[in-house]
Amino acid sequence: MTDATAFQDPRLSALRARIGWICQTIRALVIFFAAADLLAVLTFWADPGKVERHYRELLQIDVSGASQSQYATATALSLVVWVFVAVICFCLWRVFSLYLEGGVFSAEAALWLRRAGVIGLITVLLDVAMRSAIILAIASHLPYAQSHHGYIRLEDLLNVIFLLMLIAIAHIFKTAADIAGEHAQFV
Repeated sequence: MTDATAFQDPRLSALRARIGWICQTIRALVIFFAAADLLAVLTFWADPGKVERHYRELLQIDVSGASQSQYATATALSLVVWVFVAVICFCLWRVFSLYLEGGVFSAEAALWLRRAGVIGLITVLLDVAMRSAIILAIASHLPYAQSHHGYIRLEDLLNVIFLLMLIAIAHIFKTAADIAGEHAQFV
């Protein structure tokens, strides 16, 4: 459905009125989340005591002898994951901006939603892999058995479920946009 048609359809105008505050809230939250996540990454790696406690509690390993280059490598690996998070946040910001502009059932909004889901899925998988790489980086001065760890959190599975759901919804919205576009040509 074209933007002009969307503004003329009272049902879509009513939908936009009902979801406007949600769209604005989500747009603000994704910006806040990207900034807060970056700050969390940087403050975590800037505090060796916090890092040492974290790995001692999580994996029962002592990383207190890690060098500055090990910290720099671990920080860089964490920032790689953050870049993907920031891209997801941009995709979601774009989706909800399009919704506010009247493109609720537009192919462009469905495409941005699909991008958010696919990049999100890649990010979850990357995050799982990066955990092992980060542990190796920060614990590389330790014996092999202590420096090679990896783990999957239960919420990783929940994130995968939600992201697959997001991708499915994007496909549904894309099909709806195609049907609406074809319908608009006949009317």
